[in-house]
Amino acid sequence: MTFAGLVGVLIEFINSLVGLLAGVAMVVFFMGLVQYVYKSPNAKAKTYGRDLIVWGLGALFVLVSVWGILSVLRKSFFTTI
Repeated sequence: MTFAGLVGVLIEFINSLVGLLAGVAMVVFFMGLVQYVYKSPNAKAKTYGRDLIVWGLGALFVLVSVWGILSVLRKSFFTTI
């Protein structure tokens, strides 16, 4: 296996992992949204729901950024002219 092949396999593995983690981040976001809406009379639960929403959105932002960076790297280094 060449170095390019190894890096390609690594990038594909990381892309798969990013997809899985993005799904988890979406679940966390929606859990926070449900917590925020349905437990709104309870101030502590509402704050906890807001925190979950913020963490979920932050994780999604980071994961989409990693996905974009990997895509740029793949297209920059592994294209044939």
